[in-house]
Amino acid sequence: MTVSMSFESPLDYSEELLQIWKGYEELRNRSNDFSNKLSKEQSTAKMALLSQEIYDFCTAIGYSAIVLNIDGLKNKLDIEKKALENLKFEINAKLDKIQDLKRQLNDEEKGALRVNKYLADFFGHEFLSLQAIEGIENGEKKIRFEIVRGGKRAYHLSEGECSLIAFCYFMAKLDDVNTKDSKPIIWIDDPISSLDANHIFFVFSLIVAELAEKDIFEQIFVSTHNLDFLKYLRRLNSYEQQANGRLKNSGKQYFIINRQGHYSTILQMPKCLKEYGTEFNYLFSCIFKCSCIANVDDTNYELFYNFGNNARKFLEIYLYFKYPDYSDDKIQRFFGTDNIPPILIDRINNEYSHLSGSIERAIMPVEVPEMVSAAKLIINKLKEDPDQFSALMNSIGITT
Repeated sequence: MTVSMSFESPLDYSEELLQIWKGYEELRNRSNDFSNKLSKEQSTAKMALLSQEIYDFCTAIGYSAIVLNIDGLKNKLDIEKKALENLKFEINAKLDKIQDLKRQLNDEEKGALRVNKYLADFFGHEFLSLQAIEGIENGEKKIRFEIVRGGKRAYHLSEGECSLIAFCYFMAKLDDVNTKDSKPIIWIDDPISSLDANHIFFVFSLIVAELAEKDIFEQIFVSTHNLDFLKYLRRLNSYEQQANGRLKNSGKQYFIINRQGHYSTILQMPKCLKEYGTEFNYLFSCIFKCSCIANVDDTNYELFYNFGNNARKFLEIYLYFKYPDYSDDKIQRFFGTDNIPPILIDRINNEYSHLSGSIERAIMPVEVPEMVSAAKLIINKLKEDPDQFSALMNSIGITT
């Protein structure tokens, strides 16, 4: 049986399928592209995150200001480096100058000029000078000194002139490069040997001006056997600068060398030499102390035992200058018309200083009242000249 059917053409979905396919391909390509770019995107994201963190940190610490400060410091560093180079140049120039000055300090000719300055300024010896003569020996510069008098070589120098030149040369050597600013310990051994009184004072003046007042030594020792020079040395004072800038008296000590046979000992200098300008001052102090004593004890008995000698020597010196006419009645003239004081003084002077034929006096105790009376008579008579008595009292450290 035949069935008749109408033919219906099927719907054509090819375009839709093609679009779906294209969409799928596009999605697939995008997915592949994304997969291919994932690592790069991750890196970009990481860098973006890191940059953000860095930005936040820099903002928090003020990085821009720090950078500007660093740039400013770099500029200052460059300036300081340049200043340092300039300072190094100046230092090198000064070091070269110091070396040149040291060479000048070592110049023996400069030393000779300093010696001549000392001779002229302190001693007035313009006619006597030291001259440096340069010579070449074994290819090296050698200097020898020649003593010149009046422009000509000096011969037959006296011991005093030799001492002066030697002392001035010693003082000049203290200023050379090997000694200057080193605070040395200085020993000056009897610098006034064979010098007259005027030159003795000038030697003392040179020590004061060039040593004591300049504080250039650690210690200084001065030895002498001359009592006039010792008198000047008592005036010598030196000062050292303290941390606060003030000057402090460095103090001084007196010693005496006592020789016995082949041996010598260093002892404290006796008070009579250390404190009194002359023996005359010492004798006056003994008489004055004796006049003030009421009771004899272990601290003052020696004043009475030595009173006879002390009073005799004091009156001999005092009356020699008061009555320089070689008369025999000086004690009588000193005490005036009253005969009792001269007789008392004469008895004490003779019996207690010479025994005067009375040997038994040596085994008898000293009569203290007589000594005190005699001392008071002398002191009271001296008081009649108030200016001289005041000066005598001042010389033994008592202000009237």
